[in-house]
Amino acid sequence: MRTISRLAAALAAAFAWTAAAAQQPTVLQWQTANLTESQYEPVWKATIAEFEKDNPGIRIEPVLVARKDHWTKFVAAAQAKKAPCIVSVDLTTAAYNGYLMPLDKYWDAEPAEFRRAWSPDMLSASKWKGHLYGLPIWGGTYAEIYNRDLVTRAGLDPAKPPKTWTEYLTWARKLTGTDHWATAVLGGKTDTTTRILLMWIWSNGGEAFNADMTEATFAKNPKSLEAIKFYLGLVKEGVAAPAPTTTNYLEQTNLFAQQKIATMRNAYWAIAKVNGDNPALKGKVFVAAPPANVPDAPTLTSVAASSISASCPHPDAAWKFIKFDAGKKWTVERAKVANWMPTRNDMADDPAIQADPLLAQFVRIGNHARSYPLPSPIWAEISANDIVDAVQRALLAPEKTDEIFRDLDAKVTKKLKDL
Repeated sequence: MRTISRLAAALAAAFAWTAAAAQQPTVLQWQTANLTESQYEPVWKATIAEFEKDNPGIRIEPVLVARKDHWTKFVAAAQAKKAPCIVSVDLTTAAYNGYLMPLDKYWDAEPAEFRRAWSPDMLSASKWKGHLYGLPIWGGTYAEIYNRDLVTRAGLDPAKPPKTWTEYLTWARKLTGTDHWATAVLGGKTDTTTRILLMWIWSNGGEAFNADMTEATFAKNPKSLEAIKFYLGLVKEGVAAPAPTTTNYLEQTNLFAQQKIATMRNAYWAIAKVNGDNPALKGKVFVAAPPANVPDAPTLTSVAASSISASCPHPDAAWKFIKFDAGKKWTVERAKVANWMPTRNDMADDPAIQADPLLAQFVRIGNHARSYPLPSPIWAEISANDIVDAVQRALLAPEKTDEIFRDLDAKVTKKLKDL
């Protein structure tokens, strides 16, 4: 009898432990450098709260990491097979190294209506070797931002912004004076230089790379080289602020806030920075699609995608959260509160978006955008170093632009093929 009692007690204890374990929620760690940014904090906290309320069996644990430590911490955890389940990282590099899980089975299982909300161009930066490794959640859509007062003062009509390069140059000449300029050419040592250069290339129907990213075509493609010369030539035309080789995002927004330039090519969040630097400009800007020489030229949207780490033990639950976070409600909240643009193409008519005309215009422009970064595991090196070096050299020696970008094509193509 004692043996039976002891056995019964052991079985009861085991059953109680199993029942208790079954009641424990699935814990998903979520790591992205943006969780530490103050403007996003109220949004992600509300997102987690509502998701956990709707999914009581899942708990989201945010991992707060400073931006400078974000990649290093992720790689160390991924190599130990202990990476957070949900991450936003340098997607192509992470996928190339086997740190991320392909999401095709989840994506393919979603209704067609859901999948149509992201264009092929928008998804391209989240793919590697034909497989989807992340879902674009938010982005930084670039547009042409104008100072309404300076435009009006120059005798130009804000309701009719320039649509072509020729019209843009006409505006630029009228917006330039002895101590102010129409715009700024970015040639500083960051990949923002590359982002703007790509947009000018696309606006002329050119391409910087071939379709499978195995060859650079900055000089090889005549339309690309023409665009490079026109854009960098704005300095020689005298319509761009001096010192382009040291002009980055920060310097450009400072010049705009000081009303030293009348137009800048930038993302929506730059307006918030300008308003903070110079409150007198609040409500005095308007935006338009960047001028182009071809119809339906795309703009650029820098993309933050959510991925699932390869070592995640709960990928089904992780996908459920990613899909929830990508929903329309949180897409609107990120745009309104954090100034982060939708990557979905079905948001332009949302009442909350339409209530803010400036935001609505950015969203409309973003509906025809190409995603950034470009899909290569060495993109960070190419975009922040090789391309920027070529731009700086061409700014200092315009007569050698053809040679400089031919050299860039050869150098980058070799790197791509060595992969």
